[in-house]
Amino acid sequence: MYLGIDFLITSQLQPYVVEVNVGLPGGAQEYHLTHLVYFGKPSNIFKQIEETSQRIYGKTFKDYLHSLPFIESLKPFKIWMDGKGPFPTIFHPGLRLEDKWNQYQLISSIVPMPETMIFDPIHLGQAEQFLERKGKIVLKRRVGRGGRGLQVITEPETLSRLDLGSSPYLLQEYIESKIDGYHFSIRSIAFGGEFICMYANLSTRSFSNHGTLAFISPDHPFGLSEKDFKTESFNQRSWEAEIWFGGNEPPYLRHNLYEDEVAKTALHVPEDVFSMIKQLSVKIERFYESLDLSSLPKACFEK
Repeated sequence: MYLGIDFLITSQLQPYVVEVNVGLPGGAQEYHLTHLVYFGKPSNIFKQIEETSQRIYGKTFKDYLHSLPFIESLKPFKIWMDGKGPFPTIFHPGLRLEDKWNQYQLISSIVPMPETMIFDPIHLGQAEQFLERKGKIVLKRRVGRGGRGLQVITEPETLSRLDLGSSPYLLQEYIESKIDGYHFSIRSIAFGGEFICMYANLSTRSFSNHGTLAFISPDHPFGLSEKDFKTESFNQRSWEAEIWFGGNEPPYLRHNLYEDEVAKTALHVPEDVFSMIKQLSVKIERFYESLDLSSLPKACFEK
């Protein structure tokens, strides 16, 4: 299964998995651009993915992707998640993988993840105890992307003032993932039992979604190769957009599908941590591939 797996790394160099993205998550295009900027030449990432698909599944990558049993439900579901369309008319149990609570239940016993709990506004005491124990927590939607609704919480009073409407939320242990003044996350792509690529998102905000992209190099010491870096902007249709949407991408996704800013620097990650991220990515991908989708726990969006 083609997965985009998001990691945070503490100052003690402990990686934590915070989210698993299915379908055709971004990653290959972003890696390609970071490689282009850092080395001054294109990567071979798209050829690598195509060759992996042919070798493992006997299909072109596009044919593999569109052969997934949940793919036709997942496309409108992603648009519904963004608040831009109706809930899919055809439901497939594979959509349950989009519920972050289900992700936590499925893989928190086999890979390191921040401690997580369901936020129930009726029972604020549990949330307050969790905050007291952790000192700093993150509120995030159970179903959503792009950092929508994400909020860092440090005071109990904030919990009682939340107005979340009908959307279900999680509380998660806050993981400080910061280097040289930037918050950062790592997106790793795994497919067909193999690690494909990874890149970093850098941001001066408290979360790094859609930040500045950076190449990752297995090297010491941990940090940015150029701390006072310049960036290069790109405005071109992504590889993922062509495969996922063909010629019919929603206009509201133009920024996500076309526009990227890439740092003229590299994030140096010690080789053992780099290898651990690769191993964890493949471990999750193999686990997801083995799942019986019909037996997944029901998600928060099921009536």
